[in-house]
Amino acid sequence: MSVVVRKAIESDCQGILDLITELAVYEKMEDQVKMKVETLREDGFGNEKYFQCFVAENQENGSSKLIGYVLYYYIYSTWEGKCIYMEDLYVSPEYRGRGIGSKLMGSVCKTAVEKKCARVHFAVLGWNKPSIDYYKRQDAIDLTEEEDWHLFRLTGSAIEKMAAKCDL
Repeated sequence: MSVVVRKAIESDCQGILDLITELAVYEKMEDQVKMKVETLREDGFGNEKYFQCFVAENQENGSSKLIGYVLYYYIYSTWEGKCIYMEDLYVSPEYRGRGIGSKLMGSVCKTAVEKKCARVHFAVLGWNKPSIDYYKRQDAIDLTEEEDWHLFRLTGSAIEKMAAKCDL
């Protein structure tokens, strides 16, 4: 097996969406995926880039297949400055245990070093013990355990309700 980790290109969008769907199935949340290939193209490769992505590609016998990805974007800490939020890190099950996830995550961390980012943030579902254990082995800090931070989200009508309070 010959696996290459590289920066994603626009023509990878269908393969990335396929992997996003695989991840959602793994997380038992496949009904929540609303993403379309066109949205990935526009948001990742259009005039304004809302995310960056690395892919793992298995190149065998003259063909290639995406087998993993890591999708991230920049955020900002008022305490420390530039940071990265790693939205997804995923490797197809049949390719796990071969260091591919570490190479993908390493690509994001290398970007963080190059861009002088202070932190790399990410979230993990509480039931996903294999991933939690993996991240802890990489010296990641579980902010829920260490600092009692809780992750919140606004969606749909809650966003609209808050937006209506703005006078801009």
